[in-house]
Amino acid sequence: PNVGKSSFSDKVARADGDVQPCAITTKSMFVGHLDYRYMRWQVIDTPGILDHSLKEMNNIEMQSIAVLVHLKACVLYFMDFSEQCGYSIEAHCQLLHAIKPLFANTLCVLVINKIDVARLDDLAPERRALVDEIIKTEGMRHVQVSCYTDDGVTTLKTTACDALLEHRVDTKLKGNKVNAILNRLHVAQPKARDDVVR
Repeated sequence: PNVGKSSFSDKVARADGDVQPCAITTKSMFVGHLDYRYMRWQVIDTPGILDHSLKEMNNIEMQSIAVLVHLKACVLYFMDFSEQCGYSIEAHCQLLHAIKPLFANTLCVLVINKIDVARLDDLAPERRALVDEIIKTEGMRHVQVSCYTDDGVTTLKTTACDALLEHRVDTKLKGNKVNAILNRLHVAQPKARDDVVR
């Protein structure tokens, strides 16, 4: 909660989420849309998740979990290194490790938000090691942004959309449907009928 998820979705999509400087403002899903590369993209702003077991989660948190589990998407996991959100960096890392199995086969981008206050390079070595462990996870991308100054917001949008496009193309190429279509294609090479260059 309170790491800037709604601020980001309001910046890039037309979600009209409730943005407040206090925790647990988003109490339901907000869906917005954006256009990128001549396609319409859906951005879902979910309520924040706290680090406790699934049995202890309330309905609001379970909605967020359902989105993570059931949608083919690119998950943006927001972290606040300034700790203005009320949660430590260690708590952010613990939560990601706890929920990562829920979206194991889903693309994930680590979003380091509020860089106008604290950046990745500002962390103490032991805290930096915790974050680096996440960044070095296979397939994990990371982007530093500030929704307050708009620094990196466009980069995050393009990173997420491009990753999702790349993943979908790879998935389609690995499927059986591609081979069925390729078997129906034939490239004809015309033979010259005279000496005219065409």
